[in-house]
Amino acid sequence: MITAVSKGKLAIILALVFIVLNIVDILLTWQALPLGASEMNFFMKDVLALGFVPSIAFKLGISSGIAALMLYRGQFRLLIVGVCLIGFVCLWNSHIISGLS
Repeated sequence: MITAVSKGKLAIILALVFIVLNIVDILLTWQALPLGASEMNFFMKDVLALGFVPSIAFKLGISSGIAALMLYRGQFRLLIVGVCLIGFVCLWNSHIISGLS
């Protein structure tokens, strides 16, 4: 049985994993771009145009804010969905990079 305390700790871990996976996503994107890949997210295209460090800082800020909001609102299931989705994006980016290399 999951207690409220252990669920809270798990939620914090999921939030941190969400943030880390978002950073992995942007790093993989920067790795893929010189190989001929293009950013599919129209919003992130503009962010990438700002440069390497600003785009990472932006992604860190946005993902941290989203994770904090999900924690604050107790959106445990949404955290799980977010981690799964961004995990899939990272796997997809890795697949694209391996195909371009």
